[in-house]
Amino acid sequence: MLTDHRYQEILSRLNGTGRVGVSDVAAYLRVSEETIRRDLKVLEERGVLRRIHGGAVPPRLDQDRPLHERGKTNAREKAKVAANAEGLIRDGMSVFIDTGTTTLAFARRLSGRNLTVTTNSIDVALHLGSGPARVNLTPGMLRARDNALVGYETVAYAQRFFFDLAFMGIAACDIAHGWMDYEEHESALRKVLRGQARQSVLLADSRKFGRQANLCTFGLSERLTLVTDRPPPDPFLDYFTQHDIELISS
Repeated sequence: MLTDHRYQEILSRLNGTGRVGVSDVAAYLRVSEETIRRDLKVLEERGVLRRIHGGAVPPRLDQDRPLHERGKTNAREKAKVAANAEGLIRDGMSVFIDTGTTTLAFARRLSGRNLTVTTNSIDVALHLGSGPARVNLTPGMLRARDNALVGYETVAYAQRFFFDLAFMGIAACDIAHGWMDYEEHESALRKVLRGQARQSVLLADSRKFGRQANLCTFGLSERLTLVTDRPPPDPFLDYFTQHDIELISS
């Protein structure tokens, strides 16, 4: 049986019942349990499920995990994204850096740069505040799990300024639904930032492609600069090429 068909059956059962068992799927598809275990491993690496003893359950959503824990996931890929994005920076620029593990990895590369940085991330502000950069921290409601300031006041503050560059994280990229986020706070702020900067930059490691979140933030054809650790899968790459999306990757 074709691999994609097995994947579809596994995900269909997972979406329907919230759990999938190795033995049940193997018997239904008439393949070995080892084959299904390999399939579950591949699907877990894609971020669409989480393996448990005897089967799999839906993945633990990123927004439910503390920032320091999320930062350990795909750390090498995020470091490559940060290194690739650094080439966009020139001393004297005014930039916005939003909250997230990839944007924090990027901020760590800017310690010695002479910049004006506005951010809603307390971690970014603390890291850059001891260097030559002038750091402005937005107002907002504290979200303790990732030390982010969010809400109406955060968005309103960002609307008061115009930046050379706005660096934004993103939760997922789906070929049908575009760039997606899990929470309204991030989605609303990023939509505003796109209109408040000469250049809007998405920092997204390669594992974000082919995933879905809850909210549609940007369409794939919107003019954004995408910085990633390696070229995205062919369907995304073809789409970006057709719509003249600037892509920076290793």
